[in-house]
Amino acid sequence: MEQFISRITRLTLTATATACLTLTAAACDSSTGTPAPGHTSARASTKPSPRPTATPTLNKQSALELIRHYSTVNNQANAHDNARLLDTVENDALFAMSVGGYKQDSGIPAKDRKPYKPWSYDANTAHLYIPKFAPGAQRWFAAGVTETGTTYQRLIVFAQQPDDTWQLVLAPDLDGMPLPDIALDAEGYATAVAADGSDQPGFDADRLRTGINDNFATGGKNSGSQFFTPTPAVRRQTGIHDKDVHRLGKKGTTAFASANNVWNDAYGLKTAEGGAVLLFAHTHTQTDTLAPGWQITPDAATRAWLGNTPRSAVTDTFVCNDAVLVPAPTSKAQLLGYTCGLTGADGPPAGNMIGM
Repeated sequence: MEQFISRITRLTLTATATACLTLTAAACDSSTGTPAPGHTSARASTKPSPRPTATPTLNKQSALELIRHYSTVNNQANAHDNARLLDTVENDALFAMSVGGYKQDSGIPAKDRKPYKPWSYDANTAHLYIPKFAPGAQRWFAAGVTETGTTYQRLIVFAQQPDDTWQLVLAPDLDGMPLPDIALDAEGYATAVAADGSDQPGFDADRLRTGINDNFATGGKNSGSQFFTPTPAVRRQTGIHDKDVHRLGKKGTTAFASANNVWNDAYGLKTAEGGAVLLFAHTHTQTDTLAPGWQITPDAATRAWLGNTPRSAVTDTFVCNDAVLVPAPTSKAQLLGYTCGLTGADGPPAGNMIGM
C-alpha cells in the first residue's frame, strides 16, 4: 500500500494497487430477417426482435479469484516500486495514484524509506456486487472488502479491458461508514445504474465532482453544501480547507481548485431503497504561494518532482477515488469516503529568500 503525504497538510492518504486475471466475457446475440418488399412467398413477421440477454459480468468464483490474485501481484509490485508490473494489473485513476506514490519514493533516500509491509484484501469476507450486462456493454463489478485482520473497508471496482483482462480501477476508502445496502436479484446479482445522469438526473458523477471540489475550494460553501449531507468524509474535506487556507498566516496563501480530470469513467449500483451508489474519480490542486521574502524548500513528498530547488509557489496535484450514496435523485448525497494520492508538483524557482 502506498502512502501519500500532502506537502502542507501532512495528511496521510492511502491508495492501492491491484491485479487481474484473463477472463472472457460471456456474450450472446440474435438476428431476425424480413422479406424484401413485394415478395409474398414469405410473410413478414410482426413479432418484435428479442432483446439481447443480459448476463453476469463474470461468475462469483472468478471475481473472488481476481481479488486474491490482486493481493499477490500488488505486493510484488509495491515491494520494488515496479510500475511496469503494476501496469499489467491496474488502470485509470488508481494506477496514476500508485505511480505517484512510487515517484515520491524515488525522492527519498533508500535508507530513509519505511520497509514495505505486504497486505491483502480478505476475499473470504468480500461482498460482491456483480451486475448483468447486455452484449457490447462495458463490463465491470464492485466489491466491498476489508484488509485481512482489520475492519478497514473499501469499495473496489474491477473493469474489463479491451484485451479481455480485468484491472482494478477504483478503491475509495469508506472512512468508517458501513457498506451501502446494494440491491441484489434472486440470483445474487446487482443492477448497474448509469452514473452520468442519463437514467435519473440526480445520479450524475460530474455534478458530484463539482460538489467535492467545492468542499476543498471553499469549505463547501456553495455546491458542496448544496449537494452533500455532512458525513465524516465531507467534514474531513471541508476541514482540510478550513485549516490549510490559514496555515501560512502572513507568510502566504493556500488555495484549492478543481483540475483537469482525465478519469471520466464512473460506475453506479442500484441500492435496495431505490437510490444509487456512484464510484468515480476527481482531480484537484493545492497551491501555496508565499509572500515576498519567503520560499518553499521541497520536502520528501515533493522532492521527486521539484528537486532541491527552492520555490516561491508550489502547486500539488491530487487524484482521488470517491464513493457517494445518492438516496434518491432529489435527495442530498452522502459522501461515503474517498482516497487521494499526490500525482504531481510544480512551481517557479525562488530568488534569495527566507526558507520554510
